[in-house]
Amino acid sequence: MIFVLLDNVLTNLTKKIFRTRWQLTGKCRQCGNCCKKIILTMTPAQTKSPIFRQIAIAWISWLFDFILLEIDYQHNNLAFTCQHLTKEGKCGNYFWRPNICRNYPLVDYFAEPKFLPGCGFNARDRDRR
Repeated sequence: MIFVLLDNVLTNLTKKIFRTRWQLTGKCRQCGNCCKKIILTMTPAQTKSPIFRQIAIAWISWLFDFILLEIDYQHNNLAFTCQHLTKEGKCGNYFWRPNICRNYPLVDYFAEPKFLPGCGFNARDRDRR
């Protein structure tokens, strides 16, 4: 629980101090698509390291109850699914969901946000009025 609280504080503090170019609009439609394929990006060096990959997969699987779907070596991604997703597309562990879920969608600082098909979120450029 302490890791969840610390992660939440640090994530929210970082978002307030370092605002992204993009501002989220819209809201969650509770379709569950974001829980079916959770993409976590690594650096190329991390992807190439078998030891780092195995530790990261074990840690993420244990901490978040995620199940590894695939390793995308070309894009340096790990793809997971969540074992708490119900048949209705809802979170079966909503109160205790990890911060990666609470903070979805995370907006990248450098790239234009990408959303899953059917997602209720959009983003607008803060610089364009």
